[in-house]
Amino acid sequence: MSTNQAVIEVLEAAEAARCDALLKQQIDALESLIGDDLHYVHSSATAEDKALYLARLRDKYYVYHGLQSLAREWRVFNDLALCNGDIAIEVEVKGARKHIKSRYLQVWAKRASGWQMISWHSTPIPQT
Repeated sequence: MSTNQAVIEVLEAAEAARCDALLKQQIDALESLIGDDLHYVHSSATAEDKALYLARLRDKYYVYHGLQSLAREWRVFNDLALCNGDIAIEVEVKGARKHIKSRYLQVWAKRASGWQMISWHSTPIPQT
């Protein structure tokens, strides 16, 4: 197995844990998977840092009901990994249920505690 493949397997497990924590609303578990320097841009163009993103999750401003990966491609550069993907998201935002198909760029950094997501930037895929 190549070094990159071994890293990708670790990243896939971290991403699965992140999604699981979102769906189960386990914000404390999610907190360790994202960096203090998180920059999160939703498909609505709303940008948040870690503190605001976690606060909104705790307050149920966002409630995730489904996350389905449609495509994912990893590129690993030493202690930094980029993931380009497509995802289907079922989420409530301020109580309004939404179904979003999104194309995203996700960035993970290897830290002393392990891999952490430090950036998410998504854009909606138009419905055809």
